[in-house]
Amino acid sequence: MKIHTKTVFPLAAIFVTAIMLLSITPSAFAEVTITTASGNLSVPGCEETAEGCYTPDNVTVDVGSIITMTNTDSAGIHTFTAGTVDGFTPTPTGEFDSGILNADQSFEYTADTVGEISYYCMLHTWMQGVIVVQETGAQMDGSMMDDKMKDGSMMDKKMSMKMDLNEIMAEIKTSEGMANKPMTVDLTMTELDGKGIEHITYNIKATQGSKIILDEEGHMHKGTIMNSHVTSALPMAASDSMPVVLTVESVGFGHDEQYVDVPGEIATKQVVPEFGTIAVMILVVAIVSVIAISARSRLSIMTRI
Repeated sequence: MKIHTKTVFPLAAIFVTAIMLLSITPSAFAEVTITTASGNLSVPGCEETAEGCYTPDNVTVDVGSIITMTNTDSAGIHTFTAGTVDGFTPTPTGEFDSGILNADQSFEYTADTVGEISYYCMLHTWMQGVIVVQETGAQMDGSMMDDKMKDGSMMDKKMSMKMDLNEIMAEIKTSEGMANKPMTVDLTMTELDGKGIEHITYNIKATQGSKIILDEEGHMHKGTIMNSHVTSALPMAASDSMPVVLTVESVGFGHDEQYVDVPGEIATKQVVPEFGTIAVMILVVAIVSVIAISARSRLSIMTRI
């Protein structure tokens, strides 16, 4: 049989073109997997780690992507629920809700709308994550991310926290500053309305004289408004002349791709005895005087009788 060359070449060209298009055209329905993180998720703590409480806890997908959410925690049950958490109060937004998932159970969600979806576990509200749904094939290099962050069009919901240090309320409580003993420092930070701050990294430092007795970094978010820190042993008891000076400074907000450096002082405190030395002396003198006056009054009355 004779093969006509004019027919073979066009067919071959079409075949090769189709193969090339298939090799460079991305799948319209990409598959993404999110799992619960490792470790003990039944108590707060995972939210303060670099990994977070979900893996990944912040993911960007193309619209139309199929997201499989799996509970890989063999020791607990969890949910993947779209919504936000204010303090410890969750508010579902309705995009998806896996319901309670036992170990190795999964739930699928098709990201059909461009935007940002926060999600959390209904049973453990400190477990939080974010899904960013973008237009298919959208590129997000560093410069574009900077522009988006500036105009707010891609501002992650986790970054909606207060980044004005003047709008942060900090309270520092300490144990008694005794010589040769460590001191416990309880730091509470909230927004002015009392709500938790979303993902703030801070540094807390304590000095007594020229000696640094505490210098470490901490992290807080809406589910954790108080952290405890412990100093090394104090060289001497805290006093008016040798107080323990505590300083809390902001390092930045957010984490991972949405982390922003925001340095600045948040609060300072001097730890001295509850009553200063002079105040104690005045109090003692006053008590002695009252006793003396009372004694004289009784003697005077007895003499007249």
